[in-house]
Amino acid sequence: MPARESHAQAHEARPHERSLLLDEERRSADHRRSRALRVFGLRIGVLAGFLILWSAASGRLIDSLFVSDPISVARSFIQISLDGTLWWHLRLTLLEMTLGYILGVVVGVGLAIVIALIWRGEQIVRPLMLGVFAIPKVALAPLVIVWFGIYLLPKVILAASLVLFIVYFSTLAGFAAVNRDLVASVRVMGASRGALFLKLILPSAAPYIFSAMRITLPGALIGAIIGEFVSSNRGVGFLIAYASSRYDTAQVFAAILSLLIFSLILNAMVSRLERYVARWRSEEPQWGPA
Repeated sequence: MPARESHAQAHEARPHERSLLLDEERRSADHRRSRALRVFGLRIGVLAGFLILWSAASGRLIDSLFVSDPISVARSFIQISLDGTLWWHLRLTLLEMTLGYILGVVVGVGLAIVIALIWRGEQIVRPLMLGVFAIPKVALAPLVIVWFGIYLLPKVILAASLVLFIVYFSTLAGFAAVNRDLVASVRVMGASRGALFLKLILPSAAPYIFSAMRITLPGALIGAIIGEFVSSNRGVGFLIAYASSRYDTAQVFAAILSLLIFSLILNAMVSRLERYVARWRSEEPQWGPA
């Protein structure tokens, strides 16, 4: 009898425990939503404060010829959006940026994998990679234009050059951060070198790779714009240079605003891709630096 009573009490307690867990999950979800709303409100507040300060300073503290004002920028942005000017220039810049970004990520990750598989490879090529990385890409832009012409290819190469090295170094850092004891355990269990790399080392380096991909998105855009500044008759870089030559500051800021909007959109897409690919990973890092 006592055993039956104990079993009945445990059976009655389970629904109560499930109810407590559900309540805790709801409270946690409400807390996350509330925190997200607070962060969003703070972002809106910072943006509104910046626009108010800009509007108040323009024409009073600073000559509006040099900084324009939010209303003029918004008016210019709407105008070049409606008449097709913005999209005509922007689509070429986005094409250059996208191709350069993909090329930089693929080559950066691929090169890091090849170097990591070579004995002492990273130590051998490190001075060379650091030296090339240190060269200002603005200084290389005229040479790249001379070598590869004035069309699409040099802009893609310049965009890729501002992505490749950061992705390369971040990927190698991710490889180095894998727990050595875990690697040794997997080797003891008979895993081949290729399986070890594909199943353990590369997935463990994914957070480092995606972090570099987010960081380098603006870099790809900057590379494309630099190429358009040097030699182009189309693109947002050309639009900015042309508007600057006419002292149309509002249109300059409108073109920059379009780049900002698309950079945020692309960053959100990369973040979503990261959450999908690394959905198996908990929020807390599983491995620290070796």
